Amino acid sequence: DGHVFPGPCLPFGVVKVGFDTGEQNSNAGYTVNGRITGISHLHVSGTGGEPKYGVISQFPVVDWPQNKISINDYFSERSFEHFEVGYSKFGLKRYNITVELTASHRVGLHRYTFPSTENYAKVILDLSHILSHGWGYIATFEEGAIISLSLNQIKGVGQYRGGWNSNGLYKVYFCSQFNVNATEQATWWNDRIDEDTTSCVGTSGDKIGAILTFDTTKNPIIISKVGISFISVDQACDNAESEIPDWDFDIVKQKAVDAWDNELGKIRVESDDKILTKTFYSSLYRTMIIPSDRTGENPLWKSFDNNGKLVPYYEDFYTLWDTFRTTNPLFTLFQSQRAVDIAKSLIDIYENVGYMPDGRSGSWNGITQGGSNADMVIAETYLKEIDINGKIDWNIAYEALLKDAEIDPWDEGLFQGRLYLTDYKKYGYIPSPYDRKIGYTNSPSSRTLEYSANDYSISLVAKGLGKIDDYIKYKNRASSWENLWCSNITYNVEGFIIPRFRNGSFDTEWASGSNLVYDLYSFYEGTSWEYSLDVPFDVKRLIQLSGGPERFEDRLDKTFADKSFLGGYYNIGNEPSFFHTCLYHFIGKQYKSVEVIRTIMKTKFGIEQYGIPGNDDSGAMGSWYAFNAIGIFPLAGTDIYLINSPCFDKVTIYLSTSPLKTFTIITHNLTDINIYVQSVKINKKEWEKTWFRHQDISGGAVIEVQMGSEPSKSWGVIDEGEDNKEIEDRVVPPSMSDYMNK
Repeated sequence: DGHVFPGPCLPFGVVKVGFDTGEQNSNAGYTVNGRITGISHLHVSGTGGEPKYGVISQFPVVDWPQNKISINDYFSERSFEHFEVGYSKFGLKRYNITVELTASHRVGLHRYTFPSTENYAKVILDLSHILSHGWGYIATFEEGAIISLSLNQIKGVGQYRGGWNSNGLYKVYFCSQFNVNATEQATWWNDRIDEDTTSCVGTSGDKIGAILTFDTTKNPIIISKVGISFISVDQACDNAESEIPDWDFDIVKQKAVDAWDNELGKIRVESDDKILTKTFYSSLYRTMIIPSDRTGENPLWKSFDNNGKLVPYYEDFYTLWDTFRTTNPLFTLFQSQRAVDIAKSLIDIYENVGYMPDGRSGSWNGITQGGSNADMVIAETYLKEIDINGKIDWNIAYEALLKDAEIDPWDEGLFQGRLYLTDYKKYGYIPSPYDRKIGYTNSPSSRTLEYSANDYSISLVAKGLGKIDDYIKYKNRASSWENLWCSNITYNVEGFIIPRFRNGSFDTEWASGSNLVYDLYSFYEGTSWEYSLDVPFDVKRLIQLSGGPERFEDRLDKTFADKSFLGGYYNIGNEPSFFHTCLYHFIGKQYKSVEVIRTIMKTKFGIEQYGIPGNDDSGAMGSWYAFNAIGIFPLAGTDIYLINSPCFDKVTIYLSTSPLKTFTIITHNLTDINIYVQSVKINKKEWEKTWFRHQDISGGAVIEVQMGSEPSKSWGVIDEGEDNKEIEDRVVPPSMSDYMNK
């Protein structure tokens, strides 16, 4: 199930309301099996590790004891479940209650259908409810309060700590309003129910909440809207009343559908293959569940632009390490102004916190799993020139990039900035410890590669800003990854990225045999084999170190020989391998990239329950699929796209609606066997290259692709004069090495 949140929410919405099961894989609340333990209002999607959120739970029950409560005893099995865009419906088997949910941006709307009963239909608000597996930074309820209670409204606040990204505290305010008056009200604290109080307070280890009792003999339907805020209870109530001014559940549900139709409609595809189309839009949908647009809901500071307007504020970057390769580049195409807002938000966080985040949830930065990958997002926003309204101060943005590149965060390095930056600058790589004892996310070898990629993207921004000395400096530093290349290591192929000690020697003892494909030591969520291919910004140099095009091709063939695509050679279930399917482009064999990509799409993705090959990682898996279905793929942190094999007869991407600009890909002679590109035209111009830049399509463009059943003998093929051509005219995509003397 990819840990995807299946419940109702809006695109990039704050509230994601859905039921929780408390099972070990319930990072998004939902699991296929398990009893329902609550219905909470904040969730993430596609993530692993210790869960985040699952807070502010409101749960309907029947026939609850009057004077004592054991909150863990009200769990219920499901009698059925049903999910649509912006809507979910399920049954609480134990109570014969039907629950329906929908949402606006900051409000969850509940509709309960109770059995007919006098004073036994109850709604329990549980402030202490939270998703927690007990891993890493354990998620806990710290304290909270029912601030006020009446027969049709509950107001309060919960304070929580932990979850995957860090131990940081965060507060969530709520305002739960009901369409009818209850007959009874009560607060509860641990196992005690108190009908004489309208407020109560609990601290760490306590269970705390409120109960409303309803008479459902005349009308079995109770509707409740739960406003959420990170600022105050009053703002939570304002959110509830302004976003959902009445009690028309179906109107709110339709508005949610309309909101998703609007965003999904920015990419329109044409195909007779309904499964392909459904898989594509499911993938695209998942890219927009998080991050969350919390503009106006930042509890720590307020920032205004030159026009006095609030600066955009986004949270639940979970994490940029997962999304910078494909999701954020996809946003620059069909969500370009939102991509600018996200970049602006990252820069604003830098101005107020000190670093741009790689991950951020609950108003805290963390964790950095590799590089300072906000650098890649900022660089791409700049290089693609999508900030058409001048929202971003590029001097401040560049300052944020240099902070990442130059200032060691020291003991904060797991949460922001670059861990071990001083060593990286001193040695040209991050040394691995002699005893091989290292934390899971420390990963010195993979961090070295990612810092190199970050530095290259910074160099491109420096060049664009006219900072030539910085351009040369960071371009040269981007070669640091080569310092971990050991040409003497052999395992079916020659040469690998392996750990290196402070004294300059390589850890050749570790790098012997199968450790290169089975042991993740020194590498984050990938093997030495995988990371030895993960240099997308300088594939030309990688080919040279690998022994030339023929040996590199052999290396790639071995990489994709395991058709599970989930092993130590290649793992589509984790992001470090995402770009590897495009590496054949760089040796003039784009068609072999196409063959691998098409096989992965057919065998590892689908519309069934297990239609994602791993955790969806904030939509990263979805964006990988979406790009490849469209037929192009981004080189993250740059303005370059590679041409693959379109799966649709026609794709129209709305780059902008005001003014209207579209990017259309028309595929001729496409069939199940005609998967090979024969020729390409961009705006009616013959296009021999297997790549293009964003500027080639940013003003509006039409790409026409002619398909055939066999690889082309001319298009995408390197001729003898390839190296004598200007870089921009070469068939293969450019690499950093092409520009080392430029």
